[in-house]
Amino acid sequence: MKPLHEKLILEPKNSFVLQKDIYPYYPTPWHYHPEYELVLVVKSSGMRTVGDHNEHFTDGDLVFLGPNLPHSYQNDAIYYRDDSSLKAEAIVIHFKEDFLGKDFFNLPEMIQVVQLFNKAKYGIKITGNTRQQISDIMLQMHTVTGHKKILQLLSILEILSNSDEIELLSNPGFVQQHLVSDDDRITKVHEYIMKNFQKDISLSEVAEIANMSIPSFCRLFKSSTRKAFSNFVNEIRVGHACRLLLEDRESIAQICYKSGFNNMSNFNRQFKRLKERSPLQYRQSVSR
Repeated sequence: MKPLHEKLILEPKNSFVLQKDIYPYYPTPWHYHPEYELVLVVKSSGMRTVGDHNEHFTDGDLVFLGPNLPHSYQNDAIYYRDDSSLKAEAIVIHFKEDFLGKDFFNLPEMIQVVQLFNKAKYGIKITGNTRQQISDIMLQMHTVTGHKKILQLLSILEILSNSDEIELLSNPGFVQQHLVSDDDRITKVHEYIMKNFQKDISLSEVAEIANMSIPSFCRLFKSSTRKAFSNFVNEIRVGHACRLLLEDRESIAQICYKSGFNNMSNFNRQFKRLKERSPLQYRQSVSR
């Protein structure tokens, strides 16, 4: 599926973009841009999609995204309520690979950073002590100016390039397919899924949104995402269920239906397929 092409505005006095965003909810549709992007979720929760990877995010989530990698952040439903007082806060860094000059990253000393850039084209989730180190630097970057800000960004890239506390998100098949795909007929389908996964979504509904027959839509969706439509939706629902299992003390049956599943057997089966454990085992493992 072809995402929106976002054009970022760089101020003439800066070589890269550093911004702190505070919104009622993240205004980030399914999109891509030619810049690298480092996103620290300061305060917020919802579903993060990077390429063909879907995962629930919460405070402290940190990812590094390569150029032209489609992604979106969709907050939990409570953020969109008229009476919500919640805020979605993030610190975001955007930079182009040549922001320090055309040949800077061709220097021999930069080989590990180049290897990091190659991994970033799939999207990188940053964990453990590495996440804490980089988060601390990002929170401080607004307090410095001039060359010190560039040195801090280089410090982040050095830490990342030497860390094994990273997880690649999107699979190679999706990235390669996205680079050659120019079909935008189901861009709206992605947004529709993110807003409606808690209720039944029929193939006829989404095929109509894409203005296609059901068989044609299924073929296009799988060729674009490398996943069957039902598997994609189930990943979104399981990610939402994980958040509820972490944060709520509702019964597993209640969480099943609040996540968009119609019966417990299918919920347990899909959850175990994706998380390699049952919902109960998941809750027990994270509450220890």
